[in-house]
Amino acid sequence: MMLPESGRGVVPPPRFATGEGMNRPAVALALAGVLGASTMLQHVEAGASALGAGDRAGTGASAEEEIPTGDGVASRDVSNSPERLARRELPKKFTKPPYAIMSLTVGHPNDGYQLRPIALKTNRHRWVKSAPRGRNWGHPALVKMLKRNARDIARAVPGSKMLVGDISSKKGGPLSGHHSHQSGRDADIGFFARNAKGRPVALQRFVAFDGEGKAKDGSGFTFDDRRNWLLVRAWLQDHRAGLSHIFVSRPLRQRLLAYARKHATKDHLRQATVLLKQPKRAEAHDDHFHVRISCPPKQKEICREQPRSR
Repeated sequence: MMLPESGRGVVPPPRFATGEGMNRPAVALALAGVLGASTMLQHVEAGASALGAGDRAGTGASAEEEIPTGDGVASRDVSNSPERLARRELPKKFTKPPYAIMSLTVGHPNDGYQLRPIALKTNRHRWVKSAPRGRNWGHPALVKMLKRNARDIARAVPGSKMLVGDISSKKGGPLSGHHSHQSGRDADIGFFARNAKGRPVALQRFVAFDGEGKAKDGSGFTFDDRRNWLLVRAWLQDHRAGLSHIFVSRPLRQRLLAYARKHATKDHLRQATVLLKQPKRAEAHDDHFHVRISCPPKQKEICREQPRSR
């Protein structure tokens, strides 16, 4: 092989096949000519390792992917991406079928992530205001429960539209403005309200209410006791999702329980008394419900019910 002489340009490095029967000593010799003896060893060792992995896996793919940028294409190292880390941290059985194709909720509500979640989208029964920001992803058990809830309320009170706020991001993990919402098991649901004339309205934003049921922003909206109780009752009756918490401010909790004492069964009143609570060390939740489902039974090994202590 002729080596380039000074001033005559640089000969491009030769292309090497990655199939079987490749002469690796020849590769080393060629690299020596192009790169120089001082760097040959490290390139040969790295190349042999990569080529060996390529032979075993059928490809020599690296831990980089190309992503489009404004100036063309750039490389991004994904060796520590959430997907790679998730596969590495999961127990082995959760990296194989059927778990490898299932939606998984991993870790704590305030220290976790999710894999293969599904999105909740807006339709005639619900308005998902978090969808444009990509915060509408959750475990199927939660998302399907919210679909049922919105449909049931719309059937009971025609024209009702359930307002849904943040659930989780598609990959889970920290979500700005929240301590939890990391593993696809939490969702914020706006309150149902009436206008100043007492007619049911469909809110498109969260509105805070006091214990008297009056909007704190002076808008004239009032807390719709009946529809909000119907929503709580729908959660109590939905045993498929495994609801574990309904967070709401203490004054509104008392208001809902007072309504339930007059209009609900003793069993529902008892359940609501246990599930409705104001969260500790968090905002009062006077402008929305915050619901959380339990860990799916088959995912107890990777899912944690309680928040991680800080």
